[in-house]
Parts: sequence; C-alpha cells; structure tokens
Amino acid sequence: MSAPRRVLVIGAYDPSTPRARQWFRLLEQAGAEVEAHPTTVWEGDRVEASSGSPVTVAWSLVRGLLGAVWFLARCPRPDVIVFCYPGHVDACVLGLVARLRGIPTVLDAFISLYDTVVSDRGLRRPWSPVGVALRLLDTLACWSVRVVVCDTPQHADFFAGLTHRARDRFAVLWVGADEAIYTPAPDPGDDGPILWYLTFIPLHGIETVLRAAALMGDDPRRFRLIGSGQARPAAEALIAELGLTNVELADPVPEAELTGEIARSSVCLGAFGTSAKTARVVPNKVFQCTAAARPVVTADTPALRGAYGDALTLVPPGDPAALAAALRDLRGDARRAVAAAGRTVFVEHFSDAALVGDLVAVLDRAGAR
Repeated sequence: MSAPRRVLVIGAYDPSTPRARQWFRLLEQAGAEVEAHPTTVWEGDRVEASSGSPVTVAWSLVRGLLGAVWFLARCPRPDVIVFCYPGHVDACVLGLVARLRGIPTVLDAFISLYDTVVSDRGLRRPWSPVGVALRLLDTLACWSVRVVVCDTPQHADFFAGLTHRARDRFAVLWVGADEAIYTPAPDPGDDGPILWYLTFIPLHGIETVLRAAALMGDDPRRFRLIGSGQARPAAEALIAELGLTNVELADPVPEAELTGEIARSSVCLGAFGTSAKTARVVPNKVFQCTAAARPVVTADTPALRGAYGDALTLVPPGDPAALAAALRDLRGDARRAVAAAGRTVFVEHFSDAALVGDLVAVLDRAGAR
C-alpha cells in the first residue's frame, strides 16, 4: 500500500521542533498531500506548563482546543489525521471528532508525559493531582487513536504496559536527524573539545560527566557544555566544588550554530543517567552527531545498544571512571573508526531515506484497520 493522499496534521504541536519537522519531511518524501493546522495551547516549556496549576492547564487546553474542534468538524475529509507530539490532549478530544467523521488517526506520543514529569524530572509526585491526571492522559490518548507512534521499541513496550493497550497498536518512528543541517565536516583532530549539548534534565546524568572531567585534569581536551535547564545551577555548584578548570559552560545556541560546535568537536557525549527512562531513549544528540560523523560516547542502555550496536562507545550508566577511561582511549584511529561506524549506521537505519518507509507503514496501518 502507498501513503494516503491527504494527511491533516492538527493540534498543539510546535512546527519548529526537530520531531515535528521530521514528520513533515517524511510526509513530503512519501508523496502525501499535507495540510498543517497547529493550535496554540502551551506557553513556554510544554513539560513545565503541563505540570503547573490544574486550573491554568485546563484553561489553556480549552482555549486552544475550541478552535481546533470547530475546524476539524467542518474541514474537507482527509485520509488520515496525525497528532504530533505533544498531541495527547488533541488525541483525546479531536480524536473523538475524527471518529465521528470516520477518519483514521495517528498519535505521535513520542514519550510519556507522566514518565517525564513525575519519574524523570521529579516535578510532581505519582499520586499528586497532576501526576494522576498525566497518567490518565497518557492512557486516554493511546486509546483514542488507531496507531500510537513512539521513538524507540522500548518506549513502545513501556506505553503498552502503562496504558494496557495491545502492543500491536504501537509503532516506532526513530528520531533521526535533519540531514540538510547535520552533515559530515572535516575531522578537527584528537585535541578538539569534548562536546555535550543538553537541557540539564536528570536523564542526562550531569554529575557523571562532571566527575569524569575531574578525573581527566591532565587531558588537553576541554569539556564544552552547551545549554540551560532544571539542573544547571546544581551543575555550576558541582563544578565549583570540584574545582574544574577543564569544563566550559555555555548558554544555548541556535541550531545553525550548533552544527558548527559539532564540527569543531573531537568527541560528542550522549546521556549517562541511571533512570528507567534513560534506558528507553536514544537522545536527539546521538542521531545528530552520528549524522555529522562524530564519535559518540554514551551510556550502555537497551535502547542505545539496540539502535546502534557497537557503533558507539558505550559505558555503564552513572560510572564516571568508565567514562573517563573511554574518553582517554578514544583517540587516533580508534576515534575515527567509531565516527565512521556511527555514520554508517545512521545512513543505513536512521536517515530520512531509511525512515520514510516506516512512516508509510504507520499511515497504512492506520488506514487499514
């Protein structure tokens, strides 16, 4: 079967995010006729907004959804509707309108809101009103559509268990990277900085990287950390406590500048946390840096090993000594071999050319049920 001719992407997604851009790129390559109808629901960071006051969250949702419901009830009938992340509420409300009109629906759940807010970031307790509401929202969203899309097989397994929905209703669309942006650049040599760009969330395992840096004081390379977020103040305090002089903290940079940072780096870092969520994800940066032919060192987790096998340098999660040892060894031919292996796996399995077939299969499954 081929991709449906007309696809409506509607809801509270941000068209500028890498995930949303990936959907639109792949839909275009699949030959679909796409109509986009984004609605404004969340202000600022979506995870923090969804963990705020229930009254504020509810009002934001109602205000944004009313216009979307009116549009969906009256628009020409598409072949399939896609709710991009974070489309959980869209799936619950707009999914009902779509069902009344007999339109197949797909939710890019991507990751669990409950798992992110409660388990990973610790912003709310499991049995708090927000915690209970987010778990219920995850569940209702997955039951409101025909096919649920996740970013890894491990996340699909997790969602199926969390929501008690059959595993065959879940599909995987790997995150990949925009190859027009993340392209191979000349090798800067062994002494280029060790790059880590992040949002300073617990999943990243910030303490592990900083303690590894403390063990590498005699190494000429510097650790360049780019980003901001929840745990940055704690990271700054630990840098001062350890007296680190080989770590540079930089503010977030535009994506156009980030590619230059990757090009100048000798090694890039992934994620090193010890949480259950860390074991289920392949961070965007891993796809982006392998697309740019840079060697990646990251935690040895089921998701990362399943995706890349031995094409990355994998270390035990939460182990600064192992990370420091791996970075010391990653020089010369060994470093270039890891970079080449990661690039090969990316091209074969996670490039747009490799993923467009997966997206077509998702849309065909939605339309066939």
